[in-house]
Amino acid sequence: MTDQNNAEQMEIVQEFIQECTDLLDNLEPTIVGFGEFTKNGDFSPSEENMPILHEVFRLFHSIKGSAGFLNFSFMSSTAHAAENLLDKIRKGDQAMSADHVDLLCKTCDFMRATLDCVAAGLNDQAMAEAAGELTAALKKSLGEATPPKPAKSAPAATPVPAEMEMDVEITPEMLAAFVQEAGDQLQEVEQGLLTWSHDGDQAAPIGELFRKMHSFKGNCGFVGLADLERLSHRIETVLDVAKAGALGPKARPADALLNLCDVLKNALADISEGGKGRIDGLDLYLELLDDLIPTGWGNGAARAKSPRLGEILVAQGSISEDNLDEALAEQAKPIGELLVDKGLVASDEVAKALASQQQAAGKPLPAVAPAIAVKRQDLRVDVEKIDTLINLIGELVIAENMLINSPDLEGLELENFGKAAQQMGKIVKELQEVSMAIRMIPVAGLFNRMTRLVHDLSRKSGKKADLILAGAETEVDKTVIEKITDPLVHLIRNSMDHGLETPEERKATGKNDTGVLRLAASHEEGEVLIRIDDDGRGLNRDKILKKAVERGLISGDGSEMSEKEVAALIFLPGFSTADKVTDVSGRGVGMDVVKQNLNQINGKIDVDSQAGQGTRITLRIPLTMAIIDGMMVRCGESRYIIPILSIRESFRPTPAMITVTPDGQEMVKVRERLYPVLRLHRLHQIAGAREAMAEGILILLENQGRNICLLVDEIVGQQQTVIKGLSEYIGKIGEARCVSGCTILGNGDVCLILDVGALAELQA
Repeated sequence: MTDQNNAEQMEIVQEFIQECTDLLDNLEPTIVGFGEFTKNGDFSPSEENMPILHEVFRLFHSIKGSAGFLNFSFMSSTAHAAENLLDKIRKGDQAMSADHVDLLCKTCDFMRATLDCVAAGLNDQAMAEAAGELTAALKKSLGEATPPKPAKSAPAATPVPAEMEMDVEITPEMLAAFVQEAGDQLQEVEQGLLTWSHDGDQAAPIGELFRKMHSFKGNCGFVGLADLERLSHRIETVLDVAKAGALGPKARPADALLNLCDVLKNALADISEGGKGRIDGLDLYLELLDDLIPTGWGNGAARAKSPRLGEILVAQGSISEDNLDEALAEQAKPIGELLVDKGLVASDEVAKALASQQQAAGKPLPAVAPAIAVKRQDLRVDVEKIDTLINLIGELVIAENMLINSPDLEGLELENFGKAAQQMGKIVKELQEVSMAIRMIPVAGLFNRMTRLVHDLSRKSGKKADLILAGAETEVDKTVIEKITDPLVHLIRNSMDHGLETPEERKATGKNDTGVLRLAASHEEGEVLIRIDDDGRGLNRDKILKKAVERGLISGDGSEMSEKEVAALIFLPGFSTADKVTDVSGRGVGMDVVKQNLNQINGKIDVDSQAGQGTRITLRIPLTMAIIDGMMVRCGESRYIIPILSIRESFRPTPAMITVTPDGQEMVKVRERLYPVLRLHRLHQIAGAREAMAEGILILLENQGRNICLLVDEIVGQQQTVIKGLSEYIGKIGEARCVSGCTILGNGDVCLILDVGALAELQA
């Protein structure tokens, strides 16, 4: 077993242990609560406590399914026995007694002990004896012996009824949780199918795809979504065929399964909007998948490719070949669990077979490792609570500034107060950093969605394209992720449609027939930079100007416009240079959405293009929109905040350092380099500011490789700054005056925050 497989196995076990621990934490208090009802004898569930009983049943059902899938057979069979007891009680066939409550509590204790066993050795073999005793006690409480042998199930290809009888009441909360989890599962399946489609069978994670689709199918069945369950079950069967290497030599199911993932996503979207998740044309989809499944798969063929566990049990004489065929025909549970449930084989015989299976394959049983190695602590918190926490910390920062800078303290020498204030400032800053880190999530999920987008656009346009992802681990505020999703989609579509050429065009210009799109993220100067590069034809200046002249967007022929000004035209509403409307682009919508969404988060966009070489589009996004470290400066009687990450240095210039160009631009020489000077008091028309440059302070600012020196009267000091948004009216004026937001000072005054990027652009 490779290191990668070991890591994947460990990750799966970690998730399983955490999931089961959470389920047990919810389960035990409820079971203990049933003890109150049995103090005066047996009781039958009423309408009031029936939902609680359903919930306990569902939790045991979930544990059984998860444990069974991972072949923790003793844990699964015990949970199954508890599930059967609860099923009888909730159906009214049996009253609940105090003994039942004790048994269920013992089952929870057994589950926790088994989780420790799994954490230590990645199996539950050591729990065989305890499982046998507890299972026997649970079955005895049912008042019956081994469950009767079920009739032989139909093959997998047989349709199930459109409506399923639901024994468990599905609450809106359960359905919402299902939709969220199912969406994540489909996203992971989609990524695996893309790898399969692109790299072929050798790199395809078929086993992982099968596992995720199996989980998806089980969840659909539990909440009673028959159409989703039927389609996902058939997809699971195709993946089972692929996993066994039984697909035809020319079969290429990855693209077909990708399209069916879209069908499943649409059904989930319908459910989230209150629909029933119906799938139109379901029978056609099932027939399409049936063409990929060998005749007889699930019976003889399935046994021929069956797990070695079944073959070993037959060889041991534990079961007959007919019984193995019957169990495999159900295609619903791990073979070990099926055989134990049917009473065809004992749990200990399955354990021996599993051990033989591992030894025959040359894989010794996993060495015992410390239980703590696979345990972790997770906590799910509502986003609104995190937002409230961040807002409160912002108010705490303001209150701290008001306290430290209180006018009542002016002129007083308070040594102890100064020390306490310094310690308080340190704690507040750490609180701010921790709270912001909670909201930060990697862009990997967003980037992975673009993989599917490029794949689909490539097929529609007939263009070949490889998408290269870099910096997917870069973390961004969750709100920012939500705001840049649509812009990123539109930019990728634009690069595919307008940027990359067809294979024939690329060959004619000496390029490889496959274009390259590169999507990268990084942190830089307190911002997140997301770059979209393509090696296509670049922006067509003449075509853009021609379209702009036709629509009256510019005066003259635009020959005097810079490359940057021409590139900015593509972000105007309704602007498009497409010769015809397609389902990819051409309607003049999309690029203006990019600009609008970025404006909402104070983001900027830069375009750099070279004809025939390609285009780079850079999104500059604030790392956080809550609190920044800022430097307060004074100009006249006005005060401003400058983000400290943009400041390179500050100094008082001498007359010898000042130069004026022929066009009147003031420049300052710093270590043999000339930088343009911008007078803040002239930009904002501030009276009473110092005119003589040698009497003021120059602050050297840097943004995206562009530098500018800002003239102010005085540097007041550094402080943490809570960013407050500007109203819509003030925001338009602020954008023209290079202001990105404001903050509240300790004395209650409003202080503007300067936009260094906009200041640098003024001198570009």
